[in-house]
Formats: sequence, structure tokens, C-alpha cells
Amino acid sequence: KQNKSNHNNIINTYLLLQPTATDTTQRLGDLRSEMIKSDFQAYIIPSSDAHLSEYLAPSEKRRVWISGFTGSAGTAVVTLTKAAMWTDGRYFLQAEQELDCNWSLMKIGEQGVPTIEEWLVQELGPGMNVGGNPFLFSIELWLIYASNLASGGVALNQSIPDIVDNVWTDRPPLDGDEVVVLPVQYAGVEWTDKLLDVRKEMKSAAVDYLLLTVLDENAWFFNLRGSDIPYTPVFTSYTVIGMTDVVLFGNMSYFAKQEIKDHLAKQEIGCESNNTCATVQPYENARPYLQQLTTTQSNAIFWLPSDGTTYGMYSVVDEDHQISDISPLKIPKSVKNSKEIEAMRQAHIYDAVALCEYLQWLEINVPKGTVDELNGAEKVKNLRLAQPTSKGLSFGSISASGPNAAIIHYRSTPETNRPLTTTEVYMIDSGGQYFEGTTDVTRSVHFGTPTDFEKEAFTRVLMGQIDTQSAIFPYTKDGNYLDMLARRHLYDVGLEYRHGTGHGVGQYLCIHEYPPGIGNAVGGGYPLQPGMFTSVEPGFYQDGEFGIRIENVNVVVEAVTEHNFGGYKFYTFDPVTLAPIQLKMINVDLLSDKQIKYLNDYHKKVEVIVGEEALRQNKPELKDWIQKATVPLARGTSTRNNISWSIMIFIAAVCTMVNVSLE
Repeated sequence: KQNKSNHNNIINTYLLLQPTATDTTQRLGDLRSEMIKSDFQAYIIPSSDAHLSEYLAPSEKRRVWISGFTGSAGTAVVTLTKAAMWTDGRYFLQAEQELDCNWSLMKIGEQGVPTIEEWLVQELGPGMNVGGNPFLFSIELWLIYASNLASGGVALNQSIPDIVDNVWTDRPPLDGDEVVVLPVQYAGVEWTDKLLDVRKEMKSAAVDYLLLTVLDENAWFFNLRGSDIPYTPVFTSYTVIGMTDVVLFGNMSYFAKQEIKDHLAKQEIGCESNNTCATVQPYENARPYLQQLTTTQSNAIFWLPSDGTTYGMYSVVDEDHQISDISPLKIPKSVKNSKEIEAMRQAHIYDAVALCEYLQWLEINVPKGTVDELNGAEKVKNLRLAQPTSKGLSFGSISASGPNAAIIHYRSTPETNRPLTTTEVYMIDSGGQYFEGTTDVTRSVHFGTPTDFEKEAFTRVLMGQIDTQSAIFPYTKDGNYLDMLARRHLYDVGLEYRHGTGHGVGQYLCIHEYPPGIGNAVGGGYPLQPGMFTSVEPGFYQDGEFGIRIENVNVVVEAVTEHNFGGYKFYTFDPVTLAPIQLKMINVDLLSDKQIKYLNDYHKKVEVIVGEEALRQNKPELKDWIQKATVPLARGTSTRNNISWSIMIFIAAVCTMVNVSLE
């Protein structure tokens, strides 16, 4: 008994001292009381909102609140006696730190880990009920859960309203403040032109109405931007597009300004006569409006895109009167027009100035011992905010030193904050929002002497990035076709990373925009096309020691090839991220001649373009730093003191003139 008591005391003391975990005992108890009232023996809480958003407003983070786990991907399942969290390899370490002992961590993809449905069938048995908010599940996911659970005699039931909301007593309000017009100089085309294109797609598909649920599709379609979700300029909304009308459902106060009214009803083009006026209704009217249409127009066919519609909206339309093809906006939004591409390039130039300023500041201040993860993140944030047309950050910066960088999606807090030192690798993954576009860039640096293994890992990651960015591929290939190129130099020595290699990027929109991407399921089956933007970001993470990631955003462009087999078009990537790769971290002997040339050409581009922008912003010292950070690599030269032949010749000439021996 004494030993058992001591063990319990140790566990309790550990929990009290664990600064990264949240005590969820009371929350789970309150939820279980609601489950009993609703006759639910289990409840599923996914990481989504009513628009299947990846990044959520604070008021929509139900899974975070119930569990304390803050990773962006994960599903919580609560029974009357147990609680379990399913997440993927990007978040294993983070989940272990943030979940308290009420929770079991289910590591997706690991041997022996059951699926959610398998676990629930085992735990509950036949005749039991599972609840879930149908507005937080895609159509496909809800139907899969329902089918798999039914095979074990377990029923999946809709919970409207969400019972989590009944017990989340301090749930924050929606924090948006306005909607603004994105000028056509950045958008490239008027929203009414997009409407005409969408109606052509609707006519071809023989449908009468199209429902837009995904928030960035609504924002892109109307050339509007909002502030309902931190870092993501969208506004909470639905849109129903008919062949003669357009109805936008949202916060009515957002659309009260005359500028917005005029934008949605362009009288100068006679919107009434050509059916291109949009009307606005309250957000909560969207589902009843859709339901009413199914009654008043009984023969109408509805397009409810499977990739963006929740089961809660899908369930109000009879299956025989709907199609579920992907949204007709999905590809046009991701294939940027010439104005959008031009704007995105400018955004990355502004962003490069801010990041180079930050790296220069780190080189000066880290050796002084005055920089830590939190004040470093604040510094790079302020540098971005000082750039022209800055609209803030595109996500919360991952500022990670030493072992913290091994947590792939680490977030520094006062409890986990570490100093930046001259003995550890530091990784900064950050980005900005500008009227011109959205940026996302990662650099890993060392302010002392990196170990041989750190240099090898860094170099192999860099080799994978170079091989992927320089690849030439036929027009039929999606990004997953290229994933092996990013990993193969790590595979050569038995190393790997547990995340995708790239994701699409929006134009002053979401930091993650699909379907473009590399090495992720969402991008499969959607060939890369010129005008698509995707990151290329291989990495390596040594648990408890260090993490390395190198990330550039690239635009897909047509490649120039010697031959033209079968009339095929071939594509490649052009990096729009312009920031130096730290030379001291590179083991030059591992690089091929082609890789060295690619890196030198890239650094020359950084030196010229970002250096010119630094001068335009009256920052000559920064231009000098960029020149030093981008000197060419060559075999047999030290990467720490690399110096161009022209400078060596100049020094020799000066020494000769003054009769000074170089020795």
C-alpha cells in the first residue's frame, strides 16, 4: 500500500510540475455529463469548424479546449471512462508534452495503433451510440465513420447543437472586425468575371445551385479579405450561387460599408440586367435557405462539393438532387493569373528584406546571449510589420532552438522558451501576409561551430530541396511524383522526416492552399500547372537534439527543354522565396557540381534582387550583409571564409601596390 501511495504521489507531483500540460479532468467530467443526457456513450471532436478550415478562430478550437493539445491536426474521442487523441507524426512529441494523464495518445501510422472506428467498436460494443457535430465533418469522413461503426453495431448520431459548446463556459467570441476589398491590381480579375466562369461550369454540370463553404474560396471569389481567423484573411461565410442570383451569408455588419455594397452590386456594369448582383443575408440563414430551396424548387440540382461541404449541410439536400464533384473554384484559385504571380513575387521580395534583417540581427546578438525563442519571434514579426503593405503574419512563427526544433510544429511558450546559443542549431519557420501575397519560409542556422552530423543532415536536406526545385517533369504529374527527390539523399544514409515535402500557398489568403503540394494525400491526382505555388521543405529532426528544415515557396513555370517528346509540355519550379542558405552548415563535399551551381545561381538572384530592394529601403548595411551571405561555394574552399576570385585578385593587387607580402 505504501509503495502504491508513493507512486500516486509521484504521478500527481509530475502533473503539477508539467508546465506544458493542461488539467482536463473537470472538462472531461462536464462533457461526460452532457453525453449521458444525450445517450452518447462516446463523442468525437475533430480539428475543424463548420467550413472544414485547417486553421481555426479561437472560438472554434473545441478539440484544443477539451484536450489541451494545440497541434493543428488531431481528433479527440471521449467515452464515459476513457479519452484518446489521434494525431500524425508531425505532432507526436508535442502531444506527449501537452496531453495530461487523462488521455491516451494514438500515433497514426504506427504499428498496432487502431483506427478511431476500430477502437470505438472495441470499447463500446453493439447497441451503443456515438455523437458528433455534423458541421465539423466532411461528407466523406462522416459516411466512413458511420459505415465502419455500423459494421460493429455502433450508431453515429448528429449532435446539434454541439454538446462541447454547452460545457465550454468561457468560449471566446468571434474576433473579426471588418471585410476589405482586394484591389483588382492584385486580384487580376473582377469577381463578376469569376462568376461568369463559374456559371459556365454549372451549366456544363447541369446544376442549378452551387454551395461554397470553404472560407478561402468565398474570399477569393468575391475579391474580399477578412480577419475572422488569426493570420488568415478570411471571413466566416457561405455562398449560394444560382444561375440568376448570388447570396452571400455572413456577419451583416461586415457588409454595411458603402464600399462593400458597391463592390457586391456593381451598378456600372448593370449587375441587375446581367444577374451579377450579390445580396447578403445573416450567416445563420444559410442552412434554412438551402433547405427552403429544396422545397420551393423540387426539381433543382445542387452542387455540394465533396472537398468542402460538411455533412451538416449535405444532409439537408436529397442525395438524388445533388452532385459532389470538387469545387469549380478549387483549381482556378490555385492557378494564379499573371497579376497574382507578379504580386506574389513582390510580396516575397518585401519578406526577404525582413528575414535577412532578422538573420543579420541574430548574428550580432546571439553571441551576446540576449536572444531567446520568444523575443526572436517578436523581432522577426516587427521587421515584417515594418515592410510596405504588410498585413501581419501568415502564421505564428516557429522559433525553435536546440531540441525544441525537433518538434516539427513547435510553438514557444514562456514555459518552453529556450535561449539561442552558439552551441545549438536554431530554426525559424515564419511568414507574412501582404496585399500582394502570402509568404512561408524556413531557415536553419548555427551561430557557432556545427557538428559533423548537423552539417551532414543539413546538407542532405539541402540536396533534396535543390533536386526537387530543379526537377523537370511532364505536365501530367502531380507533386507527389516528386516527393522521392526530396528524401532520397536522407534515405541513402537511413534518415527520414515525418511530414509532407510541400503545400500550396494562397495569394493573400491561406498559408496552406490545396491541391498543389508535394508528398501529401490532398495533392494526389491534381497535376501541377504553371501559376501554382507550392513550398518545397524537406527536413530532418533528431529527437532531443536538433531539427533542420529548409523551405522555399516556388511557382510552377514551363521548362525549356532540348526535345519535345510527343508535344508534351514540361514544367519546373522557380523559387520566389529569396533568402540566403547559411554556408557554414554545408558540407560541400556531399554536393554534386550541378547542385553547387544551382545554389550559387540562387544566391546570385538573392544578392541582386533583395540587395536592390534593401537599397530602395535605404538599408546599405543590409545589402552588404546579403553580399557576404551569398558568396559562391566552390570545392576545396572553406564555407566559413568563402570569398570570390574577384575579391582575391583585388586584395593581391592592393598588396602588391603597397609592397606588402601576403604571407
